[in-house]
Amino acid sequence: MIPRFAISLSLVLYLTSALTADDMAPAEAQLKEYLRSIAGSEGGRSYALTGDGIPQTFPDFVLFSHIFPKFPVARLAPEPLKSANIIAIPKAKSQNPILITDTKELEQFFQKHARPVKKPNEADEAAKAWLRAVAELHQDGFFNFTIISPGAKVEGSKMIAAGEARVDPRNMDKGEIRAQLTFENGQLITVDTKVNISPGMRPRCQATKLLDPDPIVRAMAEDSLRVMGSSVKDYLDEQYQKASPELKKAIERIREQIQKEGR
Repeated sequence: MIPRFAISLSLVLYLTSALTADDMAPAEAQLKEYLRSIAGSEGGRSYALTGDGIPQTFPDFVLFSHIFPKFPVARLAPEPLKSANIIAIPKAKSQNPILITDTKELEQFFQKHARPVKKPNEADEAAKAWLRAVAELHQDGFFNFTIISPGAKVEGSKMIAAGEARVDPRNMDKGEIRAQLTFENGQLITVDTKVNISPGMRPRCQATKLLDPDPIVRAMAEDSLRVMGSSVKDYLDEQYQKASPELKKAIERIREQIQKEGR
């Protein structure tokens, strides 16, 4: 599951064998410096991509997702950023960050910077990395994806790896992202990606309706917040900060219900 974020820029870092604290600290500092150069970038939320084959496929980079959530109120992304971005921070200090905002740019980044694929397991890791990256480029701040790849196969001089990023249906989200990557002489030569996802419940104004005079409206607001569960933590935290004492009690009650039900 992708961690949810604070309203201000925060980096949720999960260290793996491919990334060390020595890698992460300078990468985080360089990311912050890069974002400071873009007015309005503080409206986005960042986290490191440290799983699903990304560290192995890009040993010379640390990749971050930078998302401008669309709910409960859409935050506008300043140019050159889009609503969903990947920022590749090079480990070499002499190089500049690389901004990736769509699958075309992602494919160019793969072809230029991915490690050479020499074994089926390396092709499989690259397919997972591709799927995770594409999923992040379609992230609205609330999707959760599980990356699945059955393993690569060799066909003559080529290696073919396929898989999918499955959407967690917990918020009534639906769909998947499927991809097939073909490698030859160690390089990505073709990639076919199909995106079929649709969002379910999202926080809009439910917290402000917890005190609505209409009991049906109150019940609908409570039910939708409970169903969304921990994915609305940041939303509830934000609403809590500006709520009246009475509304704060209602929000606290919903938090307790979510925790009690393990949602």
